[in-house]
Amino acid sequence: MLTHLRRLFRPTAAQPSAPATAAPQPIVEMHWFDGTRQPIPDWERIAAAERADWTIAERDAFWTAAAEHWLRVLADALGPDYRVQASERFLLLTAMEPADAQTYLKFCETARRRIVRNLGALAQPIGGGKHVCLVFIDEDEYYDYIAHYYPDGGEYAMSAGVFLSAGYGHFALCESHGDAMQPTIAHELTHALLAHLPIPTWLNEGMAVNTEHSLFPQLAHPVNQLYTPKEIERKHEAFWNAERIQEFWSGAAFHRTDDGNLLSYDLAKKMVGLAAHDHAAFVSFVLAAHRDDGGAKADEHLGYPVGHLVEAVLGEGEWEPRPLRWSGAVQSPAVDMG
Repeated sequence: MLTHLRRLFRPTAAQPSAPATAAPQPIVEMHWFDGTRQPIPDWERIAAAERADWTIAERDAFWTAAAEHWLRVLADALGPDYRVQASERFLLLTAMEPADAQTYLKFCETARRRIVRNLGALAQPIGGGKHVCLVFIDEDEYYDYIAHYYPDGGEYAMSAGVFLSAGYGHFALCESHGDAMQPTIAHELTHALLAHLPIPTWLNEGMAVNTEHSLFPQLAHPVNQLYTPKEIERKHEAFWNAERIQEFWSGAAFHRTDDGNLLSYDLAKKMVGLAAHDHAAFVSFVLAAHRDDGGAKADEHLGYPVGHLVEAVLGEGEWEPRPLRWSGAVQSPAVDMG
């Protein structure tokens, strides 16, 4: 669950904690990053307190306690409307009315059970603390928060929600996108349950979109799409070439702010749908696939090159992953867009 954050934040001494009467058990020594607009824990330093002899339940309790402490401090920073609600496997920071918050938590629990059942052996096991979901009142607060996880001056696509995998992986959503909140949490929860696997972005996003559509099949209906099937086919044909397909394999195309973003998600969804026809082979492929090469070295589990999946959607072309053409090192993304 933990990834390095030092490239994003500069650590410092702990910020003031929540009142002692609100401190969760077990007691966790918190550490925080400096120079952030909201309190952001230094999870790497907090993780130093982990003990090798802890049971799964003890480790789960430790990280849940740390998350509860973090959310109470964050709630204080955001203002008096925010409060922390909890269920069996979720912690929710929100300004929603308590009854609405509990309804939302019930949905999260139900969605998690269905997604875990669908993912099977691919789902991350329990043991790293409860899932954390932040629901902000408006877009200004939402984008101000998630900007902490982007490089300074970076440009990113608009979204209804994200899974922030850096540090203690968590969801951030905006309450003003009310109709999209449940599908978004299904999408982002899939990312959370796959976060322990070093899979390529296209595979991660394709599985998340297909999971979202399995829980909300109406979203996949052509009448609910921005473009007709013929229009999206023409857009694919006009956009992809031997150079841009490398952006797809590396994951960079999913962060474009033009049609390349939408087309990447659509292509990934269709590729995963095709690959998953042979369920056993697909599971073996996912467990072996790595983002460093777009999954190419694991395609023996599929029985064909991964480029054939692109060819099945786009037609013939130079579609194979070429990692040596990718600019910069491939890293686990800090942000999975919804």
